[in-house]
Amino acid sequence: MPFCTQCGTRVEPTASYCAQCGKAQPRATWQPPSQDVLNGVNEHTACILCYLPVVGVIPSIIFLASLKFRHNQRVRFDGFQSVYLFVAWLIVSSALPFPHGLSHLVELLCYICWIFLLVKAAQSEQVHLPILGDLAARSASEQL
Repeated sequence: MPFCTQCGTRVEPTASYCAQCGKAQPRATWQPPSQDVLNGVNEHTACILCYLPVVGVIPSIIFLASLKFRHNQRVRFDGFQSVYLFVAWLIVSSALPFPHGLSHLVELLCYICWIFLLVKAAQSEQVHLPILGDLAARSASEQL
């Protein structure tokens, strides 16, 4: 419970005036929340979040669309590479008619690739995958 700014008497949090001395009480002014919800996310964390297996595509798309990382080449590259890896995983896991065992092997390779890229991003190293990395580098260099 707050106190009066003049006499020190307890006042209600919603009171505009002190009941004891009548002094007007300051009111906490409402401030709108920050416009960018990514203010607390730094470049290193963004790169790591891009490579979470399967669900990393969601933060990747958020980082690619955000104003904060719009001109950050490293985050854009990792975001695009993660999206392209996710699309490749989707194609392999559902669209291509591989024999049952081979499709599981290719899916396992995709997971291993995600984990490898996650570890490298945590070590602040950037890895270019053979085909997907070239596409990601080309996409990241395009200015919006």
